[in-house]
Amino acid sequence: MDILAHGLWGGVAFGWKKKYGWAFSFGVLPDLLAFGPFFIYRLFAGTTTFGKPELSAIPPAVFTAYNFSHSLFTAIAILLVIRFLISKELAAAALAYPLHILLDIPTHDKTFFPTPFLFPVSDYRVDGFSWGNAYFM
Repeated sequence: MDILAHGLWGGVAFGWKKKYGWAFSFGVLPDLLAFGPFFIYRLFAGTTTFGKPELSAIPPAVFTAYNFSHSLFTAIAILLVIRFLISKELAAAALAYPLHILLDIPTHDKTFFPTPFLFPVSDYRVDGFSWGNAYFM
């Protein structure tokens, strides 16, 4: 699913009590953590292109960041820190983070960034259907 859709789903699902902006932000956070630095680098290097990049053009650090940012274990850790150290209300908005992961599991196939939702405990990934498929849209 594209990053904007994740933000919208997160905002709609968990953005009540004037927390829409927070829920939207947590909904896009997994992708921002994984791809944000790479995108910014390519933007300043002048190598930004539209469309799906070749996997060989993506540095290993992006895959590592993706593994951590798209793990339910990471999501649980973030939720616990927010819940017990910051605020219960913000933790409710932060539920958009694991929602992002749960939406990605069936909407990513194994050819392009399958969701490592059990990382680092397991490398199991679901071979879903691509959200970019015309039948899905």
